[in-house]
Amino acid sequence: MLRPLKKTELFNYSIGDLGINLNFQLIGFFLAYFYTDVFGISPAHVAGLFLAARIWDAVNDPIMGYVADHTSTRWGRFRPYVFFGAIPLNLLLLACFFVPDLSPSMKLVYAYVTYILHGMVFTAVGLPYSSISAVMTQDQQERAWISTLRMFFAVIIAMSIVSIGTRPFLAKFETEAEGFFALAICYAIASSLLLIYSGIKAKERITPPKEKYHLKDIIPIILKNEALLILSLAMFLNTCIWVIANSVSLYYFKYIMGNADLQSVFFQYMLPANILGVVLTPLLTGKFGKRNVFIFGSAIVVVANLTRHFMAGDSFMLFTGISMVASTTMMFCSICQWGMVPDTVEYGQWKSGIRSEDIPFAFFSFTFKAGMALGGSFAAIVLSLSGYVANTELTETAQTAIIWLFNIVPAIASLGCMVALLFYRLDAEKFSQVLKDLEARAAAKQSADA
Repeated sequence: MLRPLKKTELFNYSIGDLGINLNFQLIGFFLAYFYTDVFGISPAHVAGLFLAARIWDAVNDPIMGYVADHTSTRWGRFRPYVFFGAIPLNLLLLACFFVPDLSPSMKLVYAYVTYILHGMVFTAVGLPYSSISAVMTQDQQERAWISTLRMFFAVIIAMSIVSIGTRPFLAKFETEAEGFFALAICYAIASSLLLIYSGIKAKERITPPKEKYHLKDIIPIILKNEALLILSLAMFLNTCIWVIANSVSLYYFKYIMGNADLQSVFFQYMLPANILGVVLTPLLTGKFGKRNVFIFGSAIVVVANLTRHFMAGDSFMLFTGISMVASTTMMFCSICQWGMVPDTVEYGQWKSGIRSEDIPFAFFSFTFKAGMALGGSFAAIVLSLSGYVANTELTETAQTAIIWLFNIVPAIASLGCMVALLFYRLDAEKFSQVLKDLEARAAAKQSADA
């Protein structure tokens, strides 16, 4: 029986998500805008770039999961990827936000190479980092607390820094190109230091028996784990919600509200809403379960987004107030989804007879990045089809597209997320039975070997 996790152990591991998300949030919030309005790529090319990267991830992520599962070092299975991969990951962040003096066609090639390489190294760091949570504890509520702390650092701290601080920071520079690159340098340094610290300090406390499986076993491992499949679908849709909204948020405030600086003001109000979500989530999951809180959060997001679209009108404060409600309950969803995925490790072992920490996390990581890319690509395609032209007075069609991408499309995705979760059956009672069955199998195997 494992002792309860110490607060320092929770902190040392979870703060790594701040390092990951200083990198990740800058990409998620601003790379699409950077490519179209600063770098000079058309929305259609941005959409193609994002899609190509995720097609490659469909191959790259499972292979990385297989490699990590078969890693054995004196530092552990997963931790070396975190502290050794931190600096390469952040050097590629700098490359993504650098504007080279190249021809338009070569700039497009440069964007493809740097963005796809960034995604590969992000997998090599982020996937093992997430997998550590499955070998820290098997207690569902401790996993919920880990997820809560991770989201505190990822969303409350990292997202707030990026969303609130970027516009004022850029204003200090003559051009946005100089500002974005300087900002990337600051985040890259902080991200590297935090990831190296977390990778060194985190503890892999569970040492499950090594399972021998081959690359050809990856697909059956995934397909037999219906809990993982349903949760991944919910993750995909939940990711699309905020990626689509965040990717057009700067467009929304710049072109619809007429003031790009309002984006920073808006996200200042989202900060206390997110904090409230972090505080409430572990209390609610302890009483109602992670799945039910996830469903509830998704339902409120649907209602809030539709209300904001049809009732907020020109009132910035009403618009912001409704958004705060949505932001609070989105935290329920974000925390619960990451708290639920470690449970699918034992469930997958129970169903297939093969234990793999990294294959479930690799598949989850792929759907997460697919949600990011397809959400971003969808937004870029819609902008392109609407006739969007950067830094001009937009047509009515382009303005309508931005408004719908900010409000209606995320509401539809959240509705789909809620429906998917209705089919998720791995609650606390079921998970407890899974653990008992696995213990019985292990005991029977030991007796047979004796």
